[in-house]
Parts: sequence; structure tokens; C-alpha cells
Amino acid sequence: MNVSIIILNWNGIELLKECLPSVISAMRDYPEGYEIMVVDNASTDASVEYINLNFSGVRVLPMQENLGFAKALNIGIRDAKYPAVVCLNNDIIVENKFLGPLLRHLQKEDVLAVGPKMLLINKKRLNFGRATGSFKYGFFTRKITDSLHPVNSLYACAGGMVFKKDKFLELGGFDEDMNVYWEDLDLCYRAWRRGWKTVYEPQSTIYHKFHATNIHKYGHGGIDFLSGRNYSLFVVKNIHDKLLFIKHLLFLPLLIIFSVVLGRGWFAFGVVNSFGKFGIFMPKRYTERNKPSLLSDRQIINISRQ
Repeated sequence: MNVSIIILNWNGIELLKECLPSVISAMRDYPEGYEIMVVDNASTDASVEYINLNFSGVRVLPMQENLGFAKALNIGIRDAKYPAVVCLNNDIIVENKFLGPLLRHLQKEDVLAVGPKMLLINKKRLNFGRATGSFKYGFFTRKITDSLHPVNSLYACAGGMVFKKDKFLELGGFDEDMNVYWEDLDLCYRAWRRGWKTVYEPQSTIYHKFHATNIHKYGHGGIDFLSGRNYSLFVVKNIHDKLLFIKHLLFLPLLIIFSVVLGRGWFAFGVVNSFGKFGIFMPKRYTERNKPSLLSDRQIINISRQ
């Protein structure tokens, strides 16, 4: 299967020096057509010059300004040449044989995306694997575990995943109003509603320098703020089960209070900030609710565990 590998970069020249060679090495003997594209979000640190000077086979797609995560990736994916697309953060190192096990799952018509085993850079701790979800006491929670065999997953991490370009575009891509954090779950959840699976493939392994770019851009507080905001917006947009949604609204004040008590004030602030975006996300909720749907919220949560 022909594949486009897309790496989003912003002022990541040192990360590119460390991580990009692993991608080039992994693709050196790939038997079919491929391209490696770096979508550069208006870097000011000579990232583009470094790539052009050292990696002539890598295509750079420069943005005129920093468009953020989701919008820049959407532009890159629309520009991709091939039907299978791999998204990688610029702080990802891949193993040489990472791609083959992932692409095998894309041969199935009902699969949208596949995620590899993502370990932290020390190669010991799981950073992302199989994602499952639950909805208890009005709170939507996620759990990341490992598996010995390929299994359904609620979603794959946008920092390291492969998907079908046509289905991605049919879904409308990553939600640019979310920008970063929860945008990958939002995409895969909407796909599950249509009956398009996400699969976790543990035989493929990549390594992540966790938050290497986003810590520089947002700081720890900013990341927690965005996580809280987009958690709330995800539920508003995608949870259509009336009882689950009502429980969420009723227990939301408790979530804000508990977050503050537990030292996650920025997360709580993000949840409160999301209220100002309900005017944007309630129409999205109605749009999603009126689309043809094969699976309910409860079915999606249950089947992603199977």
C-alpha cells in the first residue's frame, strides 16, 4: 500500500535531528510508493533549512504562519499523495519494522485507523497503547493499557497513527476548533459511530519524547487547560445519549471542584473556558446527531473494549 508519512514541526530542529533519521531509515527498503512530508508551522529556528540541506528526499510543506496542530495537519493530509497516511509528531522515533503491522489492518474496509505501541523514549514505560472509555457518574474517562494481540481501541494517538485518507476527509478531518488534545479521540469516535474501527497493533513500536514540543509552546499549565477545555467540548459534541449527557451536565460542577482540590486548577479553568465555546459546539452536536449512525454511545464504549 502506498503511504504518505506526515510530520508536523514547529521550531523542532533539535528533535528533527534526533528523530527524522529513524523515519528515513525505516522507509529505505519499503517496497511500495511512499513520501515523507514535514508540515512546518512557520518555524523560526532554521528547521526548514536543516531539512532541505540534509534530507533531499523529504518534502517540506511550509505554513506562512503557525496554524496550530489540527489545521496544519489537515492541510498536510489533504496534500498527501497516497491513500494511507501516517501522522507522526516531530518527537517520535520509529523502529525499522513499525509500518508493516499497521498497514495490514487497513486492508479491511471497516477500519479507519491503527495505532502502534508508543513507549516513552526510555523504552520502558507505555505512553500510549489500547484506549478504552467509560462513562460513570457523569464523567467520561479514558484508560490506556497494553495487549499481546491486535484489539479494538477507542482511538489512536494523533502523534503516531496511520489511517485511510479518504475516510479521514469524509469525516471532515481533525476538528480545528479543538486544535490539540482530544482531537484524535473526536475523530475516531465519530468514525466508530459510522462503524469504522480503530485498532491497536502492539507488534508495531515507536518511541515518544513526551510533550517535547508542546511543553515549549504551552507549558504544563497550558496543556492541562487545553485538556480540560477539549474534554468538555468533546462530550458536548459527541455524547448523544440523553441520560449520559444529562448526568455529565449535572456532575460538571463537581468535576471543576474536584479538579481544583486535586491541584489541577488549570484543567478546571479549561472546563470553565469551554462554556464560551458552546455556541460553536452545540451546532456541531446537532450536525453529528443528525448524521447516519450505526452505533450508539454505549455501543461504542462497549465495542472498543472487545
